[in-house]
Amino acid sequence: YAKNPPRNVYGEAPFADPNDWTTTNEKYFEHADWVLRKAAEYRMTVLLFPAYLGYDGREKGSEDGFVRELMATGPEKSLAYGRFLGKRYRDFDKIIWVMGGDRDPGPARENVDMVAYGIREFDQRHLFTAHCHSESSPASQYPSSSWLDISNTYSYFLVHLALTWDYNRKPVRPTFLLESVYEGETQFASELQMRRQAYWSVLCGGFGHVMGNNPLWNFGPGWQAAMDAPGSVGMVHWGELFRSRRWFELVPDQDHKVVTAGLGELWGLDLVTAAATPTGNMIIAYMTSARTISVDLAKMPKGQARAWWFNPRDGKATEAGTFPTDGVKQFTPPGDGDWALVLDDAALQLPAPGK
Repeated sequence: YAKNPPRNVYGEAPFADPNDWTTTNEKYFEHADWVLRKAAEYRMTVLLFPAYLGYDGREKGSEDGFVRELMATGPEKSLAYGRFLGKRYRDFDKIIWVMGGDRDPGPARENVDMVAYGIREFDQRHLFTAHCHSESSPASQYPSSSWLDISNTYSYFLVHLALTWDYNRKPVRPTFLLESVYEGETQFASELQMRRQAYWSVLCGGFGHVMGNNPLWNFGPGWQAAMDAPGSVGMVHWGELFRSRRWFELVPDQDHKVVTAGLGELWGLDLVTAAATPTGNMIIAYMTSARTISVDLAKMPKGQARAWWFNPRDGKATEAGTFPTDGVKQFTPPGDGDWALVLDDAALQLPAPGK
């Protein structure tokens, strides 16, 4: 997607011979080093693609990425290229290796594996995942690849269902929402859609989500202003909420034993997603539109539960009262729109969510 791919902004190509990935260009990789170090300074984790295969759009008359060049390089040289990367980047901070890219590997599978195995020979520090075609899972495309550490979801449809299916896969792997609807790209990219797929990503069992925006992703015209678009603002508040609580202890309420009524449609976009800690000392439920929901407070520790309404649009929390944890209680948000209900064990005396 660069102006002169695969050359960087300084005109440097990664390889002297694009069909032989052992012919690495030091100047190209020196610049990549600088970018990775600068990202780490800002505490940004980089999803690093060593061999981006590219979206297969031949039916629409387009194809991107480097699948043909990787195939021409062959397994032996792919392994050597991986070793080069593993030696070079094993001591860098905040990297997750992402194999493939926008495509199921197909006949390139062996070469993708060789790159990954070459990296792992020298880099046992960083985790690996894979980016497949949309609605496809790394576990299904790389079932025997020992390098696969993390799973992910890539879905543009019923995202909460795709997240749930990936969370439930065996063997169990940490998972996150790698890609979904991009702000500014389609008619479906409403402010609400940007928020709900982010909240679903955690409450359906994942550890987070990658937000997409056009023109941010390709640094197109107006990208600076797009940093303040509603999607980005919503992500700020989303992060504030979950970082204010022990979100990593949450277990999805798949059987609806915590939130028992007011759930909405399972095969729709208005489903209430909820999760609770194993001890029950925290419950978070997200609704895409205002409605009354029923929560079984008996799932929480005996005593009192403190309730809050968190507004995903402005990041403000409103206290909703303290209630005995002795049965089902109905909760109705204070206004229209999407809301997150946060219930804490009152004995913990936690501050307002988002603080």
